Amino acid sequence: MAAGREKVVDQQPKFDGGLNNVSDDAALLPNQLRRADNARLTDYGAITKRGGTKRTSTSPLASAAVLNGYTWRKDGGTQQLMAVCNGTLYTSTFSATYPWTWVAQSGSLSTTVPPSFAQFQNGSADVVYIADGGTLNVWTGSALNTNLAGTIAVETIVVHNERLWGCGNSTFPDSIFYSALNNGDTLGVGASGGGQIIVRTFSDETVVGLASINTSLLIFHRRGISRLTGYGQDDINVAPQGLTADVGTIAPKSIVSIGNLGFFISERGLFRCNEAEVAPVGTVDTPDPTLAIIRSLSASDFANIRATFNRATRELLISFPNYGVFAYHTILQAWTGPWDTGYVSPSTTALFDSVDSNGLPATLKGDADGYVTVCDASGVFVDNQLADGTGGTTYTLTAQMHRLYCGDDALAKSLRWGYLTAQLKGSLSTSVTWSTETDAGAYTLPTDFSSAGIWGAGTWGSGTWGGASSRNYRIPMGGTGYYVDMYIIDSGTAAPIFSRFQLETFALGRR
Repeated sequence: MAAGREKVVDQQPKFDGGLNNVSDDAALLPNQLRRADNARLTDYGAITKRGGTKRTSTSPLASAAVLNGYTWRKDGGTQQLMAVCNGTLYTSTFSATYPWTWVAQSGSLSTTVPPSFAQFQNGSADVVYIADGGTLNVWTGSALNTNLAGTIAVETIVVHNERLWGCGNSTFPDSIFYSALNNGDTLGVGASGGGQIIVRTFSDETVVGLASINTSLLIFHRRGISRLTGYGQDDINVAPQGLTADVGTIAPKSIVSIGNLGFFISERGLFRCNEAEVAPVGTVDTPDPTLAIIRSLSASDFANIRATFNRATRELLISFPNYGVFAYHTILQAWTGPWDTGYVSPSTTALFDSVDSNGLPATLKGDADGYVTVCDASGVFVDNQLADGTGGTTYTLTAQMHRLYCGDDALAKSLRWGYLTAQLKGSLSTSVTWSTETDAGAYTLPTDFSSAGIWGAGTWGSGTWGGASSRNYRIPMGGTGYYVDMYIIDSGTAAPIFSRFQLETFALGRR
């Protein structure tokens, strides 16, 4: 009696390796993905569909792009949203209705330069300064004072050691400017305690951005990073030092400070830095998926790259023109993306960190149509949903696992079963598809309402978050091949979570 064929298996045990669309198929790690469209990683190694987006108003702020936004966390504990559109400042509060209010102002802000915001304790007053390429502007909470007399024209501002700092002056592109202690109105005004520092660490390299990291003010050039150091109110070393001459940023609006680290986009992909060293986030095993995109962009596209930090999910979000958003999970050090649909149409023109009405982290974006939109809006799984909760466009999660060889790429296999561990969350449209070099197939998962609503029930993240009610779905498969490419596809209006996959095949013979 002939013996039965040998059963051979392979698996995707976790997804926490994230996106790797660079390496050869045979080189992907067992926990990596070839595609991760509209997906995000969870802290415990699963993959889930990203949340949807909901507009904060029924009509655009103006018939122009939202150039940037900011969340002012006032000293009194309240928050105020700010957005600049068509040269006008608008304010609102994070709520169900978002009453955006047009701010009366004596002059207009720039209609083309994305503004930079900085909260500053100006003497006894808590204010927000706004730099838009002209002389400085300040919002007091009740009045917007534009073009402060005597201040220097800058495009970027940050706060460091109780001083306001700025760069981006067309007359002095190699300089940074500072204010007197606790007096932002004196930015660049030498007679009042402010001043100018010419940064010639790397000859006359243009200064394009600033970031306050630990005890240093990092000064970004297109090629190179300098720094100023200081530990006390008056202890500022006015002789800039070189941090690196090897790499700088081509995208000034991509600079994000996260704790003791700064992240930025260079011509060689995403880099991170502190006040002592600079390093790429990509490695041989986990290459940077954004590098190929960067090489396809034009110089004008670089200026439109945007980035922010989602404190709720610990993701660095980076928006690339025409491609969408890529998410870098700073804990897992892994990627997902692109996030397309509502992040591409209309184009994302601003990304900024915020807090919701309960004080919890939130992320907002501005777009080319003049809307400010909540990302990952609660209970929303369509893009560009209207402020009244109607409308919106569905988007599709596509997750392609690493190529499954079942241990031997020279051994032909007959496909038998797949086993997917998942919480469908009530999604009406989840399918698993597969392809070999000769065959293809698909299977639609049955809707499972028994697990809907359990993930994060009650208190977000309490007790069973991401663990309870997962099911093991048995997927009948067919076809033969030396390898199998597996895809998880969901176009429903829910956020299913996928934890692992196992493939069962029978050995046929070697090549």
